[in-house]
Amino acid sequence: MQRRRRTFAAAGLVACGALALTGLALAGNPKKSKMMSANTGAKIHILAPKPGQLITGNAVLTDVAISHFKIDCALAGTAPKMGVGHYHIDLDGALVNMFCGPKASVSLANVNPGRHTLEFKAAENNHMEDMHSAQKVSFVYRPTHPLLIKPRTFAGAPSITIVSPKSGSTVSGGFNLVVAVKNFIPSCALYGKPDVAGYGHWHAFVDTTKGGAMGMGTMLGMSCAKSFHVSLAGIKPGVHTFFAQLEDDAHMPTIKGHSVAEVTLTVK
Repeated sequence: MQRRRRTFAAAGLVACGALALTGLALAGNPKKSKMMSANTGAKIHILAPKPGQLITGNAVLTDVAISHFKIDCALAGTAPKMGVGHYHIDLDGALVNMFCGPKASVSLANVNPGRHTLEFKAAENNHMEDMHSAQKVSFVYRPTHPLLIKPRTFAGAPSITIVSPKSGSTVSGGFNLVVAVKNFIPSCALYGKPDVAGYGHWHAFVDTTKGGAMGMGTMLGMSCAKSFHVSLAGIKPGVHTFFAQLEDDAHMPTIKGHSVAEVTLTVK
C-alpha cells in the first residue's frame, strides 16, 4: 500500500492520556532490544531543541516535524496499522512518554546538570519502535533553580481502584477511566526518571497487562491524573477488560500493594 506523505498539523501535545507510555512498561524495559524494530517509513526532523542548546529552566521544550506517517494516539494499544502510530521521546536512553503533537515539554526534575540527550522514535500502535526513524539531539542543562523531588513514605501500602465506569457497563466511542489512588503520589515530572520512593504513575491497558510488542502492546496510555480518556477507535465491539496498573517512575510495575485494578465492560 502506498503511503501518502503526511506532516503534523498544529495540534497540541497529546501525551495520550495525561499524558497526556506495562507488565514491562512503556517499552517493556527502558533499555529496549535493538533487535526488535518496526519499519513505519516515518521521517523525523528535530526543530527544537537546537544541538547544544543551553537550558536553564526545569523543562526542555521540543518540536518535531514527522512525515510519511500518520500520528494517531486514539489507536495506541491496539493492533499495528501500516503508516499509523505515535512517537516516543527518550531522555538519556530512558523512555519519557508517547506523544501525538509536534510540540512537547520534557521535565528535568531530578536531572543532574550537564549534557543530556533526547531521542525521538516513531512507534506503531502496539508501541513497537521504528529504530530506522530515530533522531537524537543533545542539550546542556544548567538550572537556575534545580527541581528536586524527594522520596515520600506512607503508613499503608499503595493501592489503585477504578471508580468509573462500573463493571458490566456498556460504553461506546470512548470513556473516561477514573481511578482513586492511595498512599502513592502520581507524578508526570518523574516519567522515565530514576525511581523516587512514594512516586510513580499508572498505565491503562485493554484485555491484558502483558504481551504484545516488548511486553506492552495493549497499553492504551499512561496517566498522572485521576482519569484517562480511553479511545475505543481500535477496539472491537464485545466484552473487554480494562486495567489500571501502578508503575514506578521508570514505567515498571514494581509497586507493592494493591497495584492493579480492573473493570469488565461491553464495547458497542
